[in-house]
Amino acid sequence: GTDAHQPVDCKTVQLWEKKMRTEESDARWILNHTKSCPKCTNPIEKDGGCMHMTCRRPGGCGHEFCWLCLATWSTHRDCNGVPSSGFDSKTELSKHEMMRYTHYMERYLGHHEAQRFAETKQMEQAQGLVSDLSETCRLEVSCLEFLPVAVRQIQDSRRCLKWTYALAFFGKFTQEERRLFQFHQAQLEGTLERLSDMMENTPWYGFFAADAISTQVFHESRLQLISLTDVVHTLFKNFRAAVEQGTLFKAAVE
Repeated sequence: GTDAHQPVDCKTVQLWEKKMRTEESDARWILNHTKSCPKCTNPIEKDGGCMHMTCRRPGGCGHEFCWLCLATWSTHRDCNGVPSSGFDSKTELSKHEMMRYTHYMERYLGHHEAQRFAETKQMEQAQGLVSDLSETCRLEVSCLEFLPVAVRQIQDSRRCLKWTYALAFFGKFTQEERRLFQFHQAQLEGTLERLSDMMENTPWYGFFAADAISTQVFHESRLQLISLTDVVHTLFKNFRAAVEQGTLFKAAVE
């Protein structure tokens, strides 16, 4: 069955799932989890949830880029909108529609796989951190609960964002409504990637290594992650409510 799909209505979800079934053969390449580094063409395998990728050394060149659009990460802003293009024939129109569907499908699948990662491997890692650090470092469990809380926010936001791509594909928006929708979608997406990046790439165990001078860095990182989780939660809550209640689109015409 379909998982929770708020803020998107059931009809849109049914249309999207039907579209996915009928277009499966044409979009099969999207399911491949390996891409080439856009700088050195070294094959990159995505094994986490964050879309911020690094072509790891040795073997790689160290280039950092977005998994979805392959743009350089340092200058990356957002890639949730479909590039506009003109077309003069039915063949070009058909090609454009397939490219448009592929655009939304790849982003839907990206968030779907990242959601599954957060629900399984990442949550297990967070709970393992809570257990290990509370036992070996004598930290209160309540002091470590920020880790699974962050992961739950990541999975909730991934679930929300993946369904907004189904809505973006089928939605009948005015130009201004689509601009506003994509702005808020990109705002949540960009902040979520920062949260995912920090959660996945912070050396939590390293803060308590035998050669660690102080645990101050852990406490600073803890406060940063809590703050970032709160920001993502606020963006997530406001975006979901605005789509569900229709206020996002009313704002576009006021």
